Amino acid sequence: MPIDHRPTVQPRRMLGDFLHGSRVRIADVDDVRSRLFFDLEPTRDAYVRFGVLLVLSVIIATGGVITDSTATVIGAMIVAPLMTPIMATSLAVVTGDGRRIWRSLLIVGVGVGVAIGLSWLLGILSTTVVTTTNSQVAGRIAPRSTDLIVALASGAVGGFVLGRSNVSDALPGVAIAISLVPPLCVVGVMLANGDSSAAAGAMLLFVTNFLAILIAGGGVLTLMGYGRAAVGDRHPAARRRAVVVIAIATAAILIPLVGTAIRVGRDSALEASVDEDVTAALRGGTLELYSITTHNGTVEVVVAGTESRDESAANQLASILSSEHPDAKIEVRLVPSILVVRPPSGG
Repeated sequence: MPIDHRPTVQPRRMLGDFLHGSRVRIADVDDVRSRLFFDLEPTRDAYVRFGVLLVLSVIIATGGVITDSTATVIGAMIVAPLMTPIMATSLAVVTGDGRRIWRSLLIVGVGVGVAIGLSWLLGILSTTVVTTTNSQVAGRIAPRSTDLIVALASGAVGGFVLGRSNVSDALPGVAIAISLVPPLCVVGVMLANGDSSAAAGAMLLFVTNFLAILIAGGGVLTLMGYGRAAVGDRHPAARRRAVVVIAIATAAILIPLVGTAIRVGRDSALEASVDEDVTAALRGGTLELYSITTHNGTVEVVVAGTESRDESAANQLASILSSEHPDAKIEVRLVPSILVVRPPSGG
């Protein structure tokens, strides 16, 4: 019986070759490194580009948040440069490059500080922003399980696009899908407005997106074979150190992400349950449900009505929700409804 001497192809390698289009070589790793690691450029131009784009995107995003303009916020997402150092961190983790893990995280940290500080300053100079009436704020102070799913998918797309240069035109779509700079701007604006609870909720959304990008993007790059290609040509001792760095960094990313996922999932379940109770309680009454948000472990229910007439109904709703959810902190806020009367046409 003839013996088959052909090498066995591992399933993971087959999947990686399929995702990448071919087997990843060290030249492919070097190409991605050159696009992500600022220190590989001979000049400081990469830092200048990052700084200018960050400042401008923060100004645009903060303006969109303050004026409640979705189009403006989307424009800021496209030019925001934070995705680059985050994906650089993912690549550094996958390739076991400990020095560049910390360098990339430092760039991300500086970017976060600049974004919050600048948006805080712009928030101080602008008009008051109220969470219940501003959709850009209300949508970013209470991360839900769907936000985590979107962040993981966006991180995976980011890794896929990064690993395959022939789909680089999809990067603007990834920038729009994942929310990085806008939540930081909400943090700064709400701190300027004295609402630390809303600021904490927006910061949780950013952390959720940040960790999801790291783990999902790094996972895709690992499946493609970038880690194998990067450490495969090293000395055995260096290869072992790279594996240790990868394991520690992955655990450091995965543990808080799991914690965030549990918290977000718990808040989403609580919010859905409260939503059902509110809908049942308001049926047939004069109050109208405006919004339900969950942040920092507190569920805020905003209802609209006539303050003089419906205040007792809002208090009754608060009592019902407290009895139905004794272990949760639930706040009911009554805002005045506005009746708009249009004059008859042609009169």
